[in-house]
Amino acid sequence: MNHRRRGLRLRAAAATVLLALGGTAGCGSVRGGATGVQATAPETGVSRADAVAAVSRYDDENNRVNGALDSAGLPGIETEPLLSADVAWMRISKELNQSVAPISDQGITVHAPADSAYPRWFLAVSSRAQGGMPFPGPTYRVFVQAGPGAPYLAAYSLTAGGPVPKVAVDAAGTATAVTSPDGLLIPPGTLGSEILAHYQQNLVGKDRFAYSAPLDDNLSSGFAAGTKALSGRGTTLSRALTRTLPESYALRTEDGGVLVFTADVVTDTLTPVQADGTVSLGPKSSDAAQLGKPGGATASRFTISRLQTFLTYVPTAASGSKAQVIGYNEVPTAVS
Repeated sequence: MNHRRRGLRLRAAAATVLLALGGTAGCGSVRGGATGVQATAPETGVSRADAVAAVSRYDDENNRVNGALDSAGLPGIETEPLLSADVAWMRISKELNQSVAPISDQGITVHAPADSAYPRWFLAVSSRAQGGMPFPGPTYRVFVQAGPGAPYLAAYSLTAGGPVPKVAVDAAGTATAVTSPDGLLIPPGTLGSEILAHYQQNLVGKDRFAYSAPLDDNLSSGFAAGTKALSGRGTTLSRALTRTLPESYALRTEDGGVLVFTADVVTDTLTPVQADGTVSLGPKSSDAAQLGKPGGATASRFTISRLQTFLTYVPTAASGSKAQVIGYNEVPTAVS
């Protein structure tokens, strides 16, 4: 689906979710064609022409699927974790009777690792617009090919909410995929737990993350504001990291760090402060729509699974720099 509403959830995403309401993490691996710094495969996994053609095919099919709100068409153009996110958004859009305007791409830049093994993948960076309105920043999308002759499917799509370090390329224009956490400030497999701790414990300026609008202005501030608002309505929110998805991808940056795409699932549990009380999902909220009750719902308890995806810059440990969340999306995938 991959539409503008997802790209613009950078604006107070958690607040939007939580204000409308009224674990243990696995160790994800980082995929790519190299372990450490330099890929050693003898050929580039995809040419620029083939990559641009794959993006164009995706855009055409994505607009067709969006126009028809045809979730059955998503597996033909997307893979995890974007597939699960867009299946969820499709259900929400249907329940709320929302249409999706066509999306267009311009100025596509391709960063392809040198890798003859499968799955092959590449990063496409583009300026996107929906219904004639440009997205607030460039969009970073990962496309993955499972095997010979298979189509490239979109796995991640995140709109940057700030400056993005440049991807390192060699003389042939080939990028370097990274699979090892060696030398990095934060292992990509633990980003989910560290990001959760950052905004749950208000660790701004106290941990290994530098300030960023997606993390601090949107996720952190939004989560705090939403939790406070729920408390004022007699509802307690507890959030736990349920799992980290293994589908992660990273490219080396010019300064030796990485741009890494990761995803995790968090579980929100809503319970009443009073033992005999109830909790509510607000009408026309994403959570209520995912439950199949767009008019709102009330119960003694709600459990909500949220799929979060991140584009994060992680520097080397020796650099003295901090990590920075560049893009963030979140969608409720299950409500009970």
